[in-house]
Amino acid sequence: MKAARLHRVGEDLRLDLVEVPVVGPDEVLVKIHASGICHSDINYRDGVGKVGRLPVTLGHEIAGVVTEKGERVREIGIGDRVVIHYVMSCGQCRYCKSDRETYCEKYQMIGKDLDGGFAEYVKVPASNALRLPETIAFDHAAIMGCAVSTAFHALRRARARREDTIAIYGAGGLGVHAVQLSSRIIEASNIIAVDVVEEKLRHAKRLGARDVVNPNQEDVVERIREITDGLGADVVIDFVGRKRTVENALACAGKGGRVVLVGISLEELHISPYSTIIGKEIEMVGVNDHLKSELRQLIEFSSSGRIDLSTSVTNKVRLEDVNSGIQILEGNIGNPLRIVVAQ
Repeated sequence: MKAARLHRVGEDLRLDLVEVPVVGPDEVLVKIHASGICHSDINYRDGVGKVGRLPVTLGHEIAGVVTEKGERVREIGIGDRVVIHYVMSCGQCRYCKSDRETYCEKYQMIGKDLDGGFAEYVKVPASNALRLPETIAFDHAAIMGCAVSTAFHALRRARARREDTIAIYGAGGLGVHAVQLSSRIIEASNIIAVDVVEEKLRHAKRLGARDVVNPNQEDVVERIREITDGLGADVVIDFVGRKRTVENALACAGKGGRVVLVGISLEELHISPYSTIIGKEIEMVGVNDHLKSELRQLIEFSSSGRIDLSTSVTNKVRLEDVNSGIQILEGNIGNPLRIVVAQ
């Protein structure tokens, strides 16, 4: 089969011919129909995030059809449409037993530590394959595996509530889903989207943001204080990860606010705890991955029409053109939201 693999950090992926994986007794083989390209894939390529081995097939947003299954697999059948939960966990440690598999003592990630979705097939434990109804398109299902579920996990980690004002830094592939989830699922009283791209801000308004702020045109902290009558935001989620955006997130959070960090970079942050955190009793919350239970909820939200992903996938590329898709995302060419390798 064809697989786009990372051989050396800092280099483009190579399209290789490799053996189709052989499934074990508790595994399934999935014919991949869609695999999303995530900013994390760029981080893995560039060494910002460390992969488990080289070469490795990247791609962790995966949806497709089961074509083979192991002898002990009962819950999934051949021909089932599935989306993949990319967190590989042991199921036995204290974290797994308390529905916190992202902390698993033996954590591994499909598409980073193990071969992922930029290929024609992938094998995964049957427990990592969640059934999809026919009403959910494969490309929408793929991005639910990270772009939507990580945004949902961020809101849950923030304990976001209906009465909250939620400020979202970065209205890209994750941020727009945080906006929609805040509007449609949380039903937050006010949602503020922050981005430097006007088209992304317009799209955020269409998805439920009441206010939008462009840092290139106005002071973000002052504007958010103005919007909130000086109180500041209850929840601030940073999907950008730059030093400046984190500093602004802390500055525009109100008393008792929760600042949630999702965006990844290598920039170091220097803060004065008293003036930024202690005085206002602000909580800083980290977000890494998501839970399988959250992915199940998103499947239900999508199938029932509570969320709409019809405008989320802005670009599709062939497996052979995965590097071109990565370049579109990296260069923000045409203001992409989510790019999917479609097969």
